Amino acid sequence: MDAFHRRRIGVAASLTISVLAIYWLASSGSSNDNASPQVPCADCDDDAGNSAPSTTEYVPFPPLFVGGDEDAAPLDPISIATAPEPSATEVLTTAQFVRINDDSGTPRCSTMLAPEGHILTVLNVDNGQSTTCTNTQGIEVPHGVGMVMGTEVFAQIGDLADAPLPVRVSWEDEPASD
Repeated sequence: MDAFHRRRIGVAASLTISVLAIYWLASSGSSNDNASPQVPCADCDDDAGNSAPSTTEYVPFPPLFVGGDEDAAPLDPISIATAPEPSATEVLTTAQFVRINDDSGTPRCSTMLAPEGHILTVLNVDNGQSTTCTNTQGIEVPHGVGMVMGTEVFAQIGDLADAPLPVRVSWEDEPASD
């Protein structure tokens, strides 16, 4: 933009600001033309409207009880269903999976919480799926896990990504016969 147009815009802006300032000063003068009209008070005692309005004391309604005025019946205690405690031939623990290189075809697992050689019934507490395996106690159990199972056996009760699983392990009193 050249100097001529810049000067022209500057002059137009200053004239606009001046006209707006003069208009504002003229309209906001000390005249009471724009003052709000006096509205008489409806609850006032005198005609001048200078007295305070009369008030009445607030009285709330009595409380409302849904269901009528009779006494409420006592509530029955709530019973919560919980799993029974493990018996002498059961234990609650966690199960992890391991790869077992065994061609015997017998599903194997290992835990120090059950007797060796017994057939264990392993129940996934989260989903209710169960399987059986033979406790060999020949597989190392990692720290913080109660039992390990072969991968194929573990996959019958849960997803490998969910390991370790909370399980309930039970067995019979007599060991498995070979």
